Amino acid sequence: MKQVDNTNEKKTKPAQSTLRDVAMAANVSEMTVSRVLRNTGSVAEKTRDKVLKIVDQLGFVPNQIAGSLATSTSNLIAVIIPSLRNQVFTEVLSGITDHLESNGFKAVIGISEYDLDREEALIRSMLSWRPSGLVVSNMAHTQSTRKILKQAGIPVVQIMEIEQDAVDSCVGVDHVKAGALMAQHFLQRGYRRIGYIGCSNRDLTAAKRFQGFRQVLVENNMDVEGIVEFDEPVGVQRGKKGLMRLLSDHPQLDAVYFPNDIAAIGGYFHCLGANIDVPTQLAIGGFSGLEIGQLMPVPLTTVKINRFEIGRLSAGIIVDRLNDKHPKRINTVDIQLIKAETT
Repeated sequence: MKQVDNTNEKKTKPAQSTLRDVAMAANVSEMTVSRVLRNTGSVAEKTRDKVLKIVDQLGFVPNQIAGSLATSTSNLIAVIIPSLRNQVFTEVLSGITDHLESNGFKAVIGISEYDLDREEALIRSMLSWRPSGLVVSNMAHTQSTRKILKQAGIPVVQIMEIEQDAVDSCVGVDHVKAGALMAQHFLQRGYRRIGYIGCSNRDLTAAKRFQGFRQVLVENNMDVEGIVEFDEPVGVQRGKKGLMRLLSDHPQLDAVYFPNDIAAIGGYFHCLGANIDVPTQLAIGGFSGLEIGQLMPVPLTTVKINRFEIGRLSAGIIVDRLNDKHPKRINTVDIQLIKAETT
C-alpha cells in the first residue's frame, strides 16, 4: 500500500511574541518597552505611542510571572474569600478591585469555600506566584497558614473581622457587637421567646455574632429557646428549611435571629408559604444590610456593614505599604442597626 507523506501539511504553531520582538519592531531597547508596559520611568510620549502600537500589532502579552521572579515584585495581589455565592463577598471584591486597579495592581482571586485546609493550599499556591500583597478573609486559619502568612514577607490584610492578634493588618467589624445589637433590639420590641438558625462549625464570624446575641439574652435572665444548625453556611434554601424545622419543634417562638440576610429572606419565604404574618406572629432579624432585604414586601431588620468600604480599605493598606507608608494596623468599619418592618 502506498503511504502518503503528510509532512508538508503539518502546520507549526506560531511562536508567541516576546519583549525582544516588540523592542526590535519599535527600534527601542527592551528596557524602554518594559517601562512603557509598566507605566514607570521617563519615556517620550511619541515613543510610548509607538511601542503600544507595536504591542497591539504583535498581540504581545507581557509575562508577569517572569518579571516578578526577576524583580521579586509584581503587580499581582492575592485575594482569598470564602465564597462568591454570597453577595457580601462580591461587594467586598468590588471595593478591592476598584482600588487596586486604579493604582496599577490586579487581584488574583481564590475561593476557600469556608474550608481552612483548602484556604491553606490556596495561600501556598498563590504565594508561589510572588504576589506583592495578600488579602484573606477572617481570622481563623490553620496553624500552618498563620505561620506562612507571618513569614510571607509581603503586606497581609485579614478582612471582615478585627482582632489585636492579626497576622499583620486587619479591616472589619465587631461581630460580637453586631449580634448584641440585634438581641437588644429584639428585647426592646418585647420579644421574649427567641430562636436561632445558623451554621455549626464553618461560618466562624456568624458564630461570633451568635455569641454576642446570646450574651445579651443571658444578661437579661433569658436564653435562646430553639436552635437549628447546619453543617454548611446558611443561604436561602437552608434559611427556609431551617425555619420550618425550628417552628415545628418550637411553635411558641415570637422572634428568630438568622446568621445573614440571605438566610433571613429564606425564612421570610417560609412564612409567606405557611401564612405566618411577619412581624405580628413572628419577627425576623438578619445581618449584612443587603439591598434585596430592604426591597422585600416587608423590609428586613438587619445590621448593616459597608462591604465595599472593607474591600477598599484593605486594598488601600496594601497599596500604602508598598509605597512605604504606614497605615493603621487595626481598622474598624462602623455597623448600623436597620430597624425595619420584620420586627
